[in-house]
Amino acid sequence: MDQDPSRPPEAGRPAGHVTEHLANERTFLAWVRTALGLVGIGFVLARMGLFLRQLAMIGGATPRSSARGSHEFLVTGLLFLLLGTAVTLGSGWLYHRGRESIDAGRYEPPRHAITALMVVVVAGSLAITGLLLWQVVTMGVE
Repeated sequence: MDQDPSRPPEAGRPAGHVTEHLANERTFLAWVRTALGLVGIGFVLARMGLFLRQLAMIGGATPRSSARGSHEFLVTGLLFLLLGTAVTLGSGWLYHRGRESIDAGRYEPPRHAITALMVVVVAGSLAITGLLLWQVVTMGVE
């Protein structure tokens, strides 16, 4: 992918300008993949809540015990769906901010956004683990 030596570089543009924009685009796509993963987890959790409710109804559980455990999964699933949507919006904002920064020659990586996403994903993973452990413990109590 070397530049053609017979062609002079465009005036006002550094040699790595195109590669920087392509890297920015790859980063945007990685954020979108992360967002899709969060949406997928949210969907699975929400469906699991509905599945647990249906299992309890089939098993002849009382109305009070049939809802136990299912609402937590539904709420957590909705939170992950909203988080995935927020990450998608944030990734678009970061992409455009990066594009303008690259053009102006003053790009800096989004350290705070990366740290925030890491904290949210770890907290969400711990919440899912807690929900599953809680479900296992309460099923064993009956």
